[in-house]
Amino acid sequence: MLDRLFLRKLTHKGKIAYWIIQLVLDALFIGYLFIFMDYDMDRFAGDGYGIVIAGVIAAMLISGVICLGLWKKPKEEIKSQEN
Repeated sequence: MLDRLFLRKLTHKGKIAYWIIQLVLDALFIGYLFIFMDYDMDRFAGDGYGIVIAGVIAAMLISGVICLGLWKKPKEEIKSQEN
């Protein structure tokens, strides 16, 4: 749902950058869990769901804020698409 909100207000380049930034942040977060916090697949499947969901939502918000700051559509274009 947050994706729709962000993507509606971004230019084409912003949409591409949003997905790339989000995938990179998710990969870094999962790598951090496995390498530095010593998660394994059993622990990841057991009690790791909450931290993974929180990390993915955080990555989504970070990516969205960065992209809205750099590639936001003009207000006129947003209003014309809503009608």
